[in-house]
Amino acid sequence: MPVRVASLENTPVQQLPGRNLQWLVTPDTLGVEKIGIAIMNCPAHSTVRPLHGHRDTEEVLLILGGQGEAWVDGETACFKMGDAVLLPANSKHMVRNTGDEPLITASIFSPPTTPTSYILHESGGW
Repeated sequence: MPVRVASLENTPVQQLPGRNLQWLVTPDTLGVEKIGIAIMNCPAHSTVRPLHGHRDTEEVLLILGGQGEAWVDGETACFKMGDAVLLPANSKHMVRNTGDEPLITASIFSPPTTPTSYILHESGGW
């Protein structure tokens, strides 16, 4: 099987409230079955909305730049570049950029997901 490579240069930007996503590693881009990766870019002082979850899908945020805060099932924690943040499967969660610079993450999902399959919540979070 040939080596497959996906590039951010060729990956469309999806604009969602509080962030831009580029779905770099997906079943369509690399043929993966058990993992997905989206690069998330959150402008300074933005909040990812709405409060949401991922049905039976874990998400780990690998913080590539900036700083922020995660709200997960009513608990909050601060994070910074170099940290990894677990958003458990089926948890209600939100992220916000608490800094003056963009917050950049590699959002790692297992199994892969897309925003169309998110579980959206009307209330809670910040």
